[in-house]
Amino acid sequence: MSMSHPPSRSQNQAVAVQARRILDERNARKRAEYDSQLLANRIQHLKDEMERAKKRTVEAMKRQKEIQVMKMESQKRKELAKIPKPVRKKREEEEQLNGPWIHGGTHFKTTGPEGMRKDVILKLKAEREAKEKKERAAKIEAIKKKRLEMLAIKKKQEEERIAKLKEQYKKKMEDEAKKREEAEKKLTVLENTEAELIEELRKQQEEQKIAYQKLQDTIVTKKE
Repeated sequence: MSMSHPPSRSQNQAVAVQARRILDERNARKRAEYDSQLLANRIQHLKDEMERAKKRTVEAMKRQKEIQVMKMESQKRKELAKIPKPVRKKREEEEQLNGPWIHGGTHFKTTGPEGMRKDVILKLKAEREAKEKKERAAKIEAIKKKRLEMLAIKKKQEEERIAKLKEQYKKKMEDEAKKREEAEKKLTVLENTEAELIEELRKQQEEQKIAYQKLQDTIVTKKE
């Protein structure tokens, strides 16, 4: 039986490589999540700025209309002042109406009857020694066999452990890759959203500028 060996360096290196890849995926995912958070903050800032721009635009338009109404009312009063009182009263009334181990032992009794001849004793001794030698050899062989079996079991267990680790790392790798892809997709969506909001804000600020200009023109006209 050939001697078993522990997992090779290449097996351990393969596991280490997978672990590094998982770490790389996790770091990439965390970077994408961090960038997404920064982008989300910028988007919220853009939304807030857009709301302020809309509010200022509405206020400017409202103020312009108020001034226009005031001008119209002032003009009406001037015109009414020129009309006779009865006709003027009628017009005013009309206007009011429209309101998520092997342990083995041997016991060999070697006692023989007294008076046994020397050659018989020697023969028995030789047989006993041969038997003991054979038993020792068998015991040594059994020990070797047991040792090899244990090494084979240990090797198999280690290979199974490595295979299990590889499978676990493979699953973790897939999970991290999926999370990274989701984070990157979210980042892309946020980038597109930011670009759209920037354009919307530009248009809103342009509307605000126009509304302010109209308001300014109305104020100037009123003064005249």
